[in-house]
Amino acid sequence: TYQGEAGATGCRACSPGDFCPEGAAAPLPCEAGTFSNATNLAAASECTDASPGHYATTGSTQQTPCAKGYFAVAGGLSECTPCPGGTYQGEAGATDCRDCDPGHYCEP
Repeated sequence: TYQGEAGATGCRACSPGDFCPEGAAAPLPCEAGTFSNATNLAAASECTDASPGHYATTGSTQQTPCAKGYFAVAGGLSECTPCPGGTYQGEAGATDCRDCDPGHYCEP
């Protein structure tokens, strides 16, 4: 919870995607690479790391799967990495890229 108004008699619930340390005057966003849809977090460490194959931007309420052509090998990332030349990924939420078939060209 937090309270940002002088003379207030109660606290407000923290917003999803945020955490509220004791004595907070305003909610603080979950850090990039983490997310939360809970409203009762008291520390950044209580935000959940994005899973491999996913990413989360600052203040996210959910993780987002990497788009086709991108991957995230580890969890806790704020963005996905594009597949390098000579590789591809045709599915969302990937943790790696696949080599192009011999004799074929793959767009990066």
